[in-house]
Amino acid sequence: MEHIQDWFNEKFIPATMKLSEMKYLKALRDGMIVAVPITFIGSIFLILTNLPIPGWSDIIAPFSAQLNVMSGVTIGITGLVMAIGLGYQVSKLNEIDPLSGTAIVVICYIIAMLNGKYEIDPGQWGSGGIFTAIIISIVAAEIMRFFYKHKITIKLPSSVPPAVFNSFAALIPASVAILVIWFVRVGLNIDMNAIINSMFAPLVVGLNSIWGVLIMSFLTCLLWMFGIHGNNAIGWVATPVWTAALTANMEAFAAGKDIPNIVCDGFGNFGMNIGGTGAIMGLSICMMFFAKSKRYKTLGKIAFPPSIFQISEPIMFGFPVVLNPIIAIPFIIAPLILQGLSYFLMSAGLIGHVVASVPWTCPPIINGFLLTGGDWRAALWSGIQVVLAVLIYFPFFKVCDRQAVKEEQEDALEDTIENEEVNGAIFGGKEEIYE
Repeated sequence: MEHIQDWFNEKFIPATMKLSEMKYLKALRDGMIVAVPITFIGSIFLILTNLPIPGWSDIIAPFSAQLNVMSGVTIGITGLVMAIGLGYQVSKLNEIDPLSGTAIVVICYIIAMLNGKYEIDPGQWGSGGIFTAIIISIVAAEIMRFFYKHKITIKLPSSVPPAVFNSFAALIPASVAILVIWFVRVGLNIDMNAIINSMFAPLVVGLNSIWGVLIMSFLTCLLWMFGIHGNNAIGWVATPVWTAALTANMEAFAAGKDIPNIVCDGFGNFGMNIGGTGAIMGLSICMMFFAKSKRYKTLGKIAFPPSIFQISEPIMFGFPVVLNPIIAIPFIIAPLILQGLSYFLMSAGLIGHVVASVPWTCPPIINGFLLTGGDWRAALWSGIQVVLAVLIYFPFFKVCDRQAVKEEQEDALEDTIENEEVNGAIFGGKEEIYE
């Protein structure tokens, strides 16, 4: 066991951290965040226009076209929005003027996404263009970086205003980047979007399966056990795939079609992120209502309110969960069990698929209702999952709690003995004085 832990500490963790800090993976992680508020806004209108209330469609019929504008626009340009976010991040990392770099990446993206008639088709800028946004932003950034690195730019006097200086400095790198993408897409008539999507197809199939999500959950929790933020360390692998899957679900839901994906961004709320990573609300409830030790009673009062909003750090480092071999068992198996059950229920049609985006701080039960577009069965299942998480954590928590009670009793006994010794010395000294 020690050899495994040493290998994990000395080889696996450093390799994972080094990989997660690579330039374009950092850009991917930070650049895709820009789409979060936009998809959330679109989700609000998507849910509003599709509430499962009898007669609701007739009530909003006069306004449905206006309401659909918001969901259609925000969801339909997810790929373009990500091109903007990624263009900005890769430009910063390559020390290119962010404004110029972002504009160039967006132009390259639009050229790459031209349809068969070489026309701009915004209908392709949704879920089907997310992977192209990733590749094009990297390619365009590398082309520009080459020219900036070798100082192949138009040079102007330092007295020129910065805005003008940056624009002219970007002229040659921008021209080459745009011409390269144009030549491939138009000159060679290569459908770049189709090729890029086919390249990502194996990864999509793997991560959108039950085994893919369980492996990602296992690795995420395992890294957390060693004090590493597993969501950030390996989340970059699945985030593009699951974001594209969610966008496809949202598009299908808005069009009244069958929902294509079970695993997507937001699926983790059904098992993994109940109160925080590792379904840790189960542990916070155990502390809040069943703790016998003063230590865990106090921590439960502090940690339970944040866990309602999916904030787990007080428990993660206060219990602690990190480097705790007893709690490691439920911390890892609870998400695997709950997500496996959720996958089965969704595939069987017993609860709805994820079709909306909600803030990560949205409490359980509420997020289950909103994520599935207003499915009360999903909200009920979310509540049942909280109970199941408590049941999974409870026997392991009781072991820790009994140990804490024993330590507190031993500390209290030691304090009593020390007080008696001190009092004996004081009173003994007084008796000698009186004698």
